Amino acid sequence: MNQVGVTKKGSLARKLFILFGVMGGVVFALIGAILFLFSINFANIAVEKSMHGMAEDIPDGLHFDAQGRLNYSSSNIAKKWGYDALFNNLAFKVIDRSNNSVILTSNPHLETSVALLALPMDLPEGYSFSNGIDRYRMAVSVQGKELYVDLARDDLIGELANEAVLPMLGQVLTLTMVAAFLIFICVGYVSIKAIVKPVNKVAEELDGIEPAQLDRRLDHKGVPSEMLPLVNALNDTMDRVEKGFKEQKRFVANAAHELKTPLAVLRTRLELANVPDKIACELMSDISYMTRVVEQLLDLSRAQNQNSYLHKPVNITDVAKDVCMLLGPLTVTHKKELALEEIDENPSVIGDQAALIIMLKNLLENALKHAQDGAQIIVEVANGRISVKDSGPGIKEEDRAKLFERFWRKEQSTLTGSGLGLAIVHEVVSAHNAKIDVICNNELGGATFQVYFHDRVVPNSSS
Repeated sequence: MNQVGVTKKGSLARKLFILFGVMGGVVFALIGAILFLFSINFANIAVEKSMHGMAEDIPDGLHFDAQGRLNYSSSNIAKKWGYDALFNNLAFKVIDRSNNSVILTSNPHLETSVALLALPMDLPEGYSFSNGIDRYRMAVSVQGKELYVDLARDDLIGELANEAVLPMLGQVLTLTMVAAFLIFICVGYVSIKAIVKPVNKVAEELDGIEPAQLDRRLDHKGVPSEMLPLVNALNDTMDRVEKGFKEQKRFVANAAHELKTPLAVLRTRLELANVPDKIACELMSDISYMTRVVEQLLDLSRAQNQNSYLHKPVNITDVAKDVCMLLGPLTVTHKKELALEEIDENPSVIGDQAALIIMLKNLLENALKHAQDGAQIIVEVANGRISVKDSGPGIKEEDRAKLFERFWRKEQSTLTGSGLGLAIVHEVVSAHNAKIDVICNNELGGATFQVYFHDRVVPNSSS
């Protein structure tokens, strides 16, 4: 089958994969940007969350004594926070919300504590940051008294977090993103292959339909619903092609049949008529030519009608003998030498005997027509093949491609042949899944036509 314009550039799978990759790249770029923004604010988020937790823990160490004084026990809190450096780096104060007065500080020397000085009385609730100090205010209730717990911590913890965590976090995020993108691309590749697989299946099935298999149709099984209209359209087109081809074959066969009788009547009348010999000879030659064309049209119609083929073991040596005996008198008339060489010990193949006889008959007639007087014509049966070779003028290389075209003749201006003989041969060869090889100039100086039946050779039961 000829394939036109099948390039990677026009591949549907390639376009889908590129689109998939571009979309995936955009999505992962956005995710990467979001994670990058998160990572650079990681320390601030971590500090805010940790200070919120500390503010919740401090009220656990607060209690009022009998005199109404607020006391603070830090032992449990220090254990809970775990690290002395974290605990010692923290300063806080407790404010009575009823009169907005400081009733407790973590450092009694307020004026020497930079952290405590960063906690103004009008500090907003929640997290805030000022002059390198992290601050947090939380409203709490201790023994029924409404209080504010204000915390302050210098930015050392945040800086340590940035220095220790951010590089590692960046590496982890980068590796994770790259690995995820590669997995995404692999999954996309496999998915796209699965998507276009039905398309390739339909294309392969369509490509496998030979000209002689016009009754075959594309299978709907496993075809996605999106492709069913295309498959149905192709099957409908093939229905119309098959119908038209059958009509054409029927017309050719009917026309040939209808012409046989008038030509026979015309020949008889010419033989009985009182016509000068020269004119009678010319007319007889024309009638013979037309009769030959009609016979070959019928042979072509039979060769194309594969439904009528009887595929069974056929002895190709017997076929060769029958054809040689049939054309023996014609060989003598044309002053040629015809020989049959049998080499094959197992000459049976699966095929239609009548079609094989038509094939070999046309090959021999072709050799008889083109070889000069006294030429040798050898039919050889060997190793699952039939070959016909002659010592004629051979074939020009530029004519090789045209040999099996219908109505093509080497001498287009003469009536030496119908131009259908080798076309009939080609039809029979194709119907038998055989192969025909042409040697334009053989060792005898002429041409050789070899037909191979290797896939249809019947195994020798004695071996």
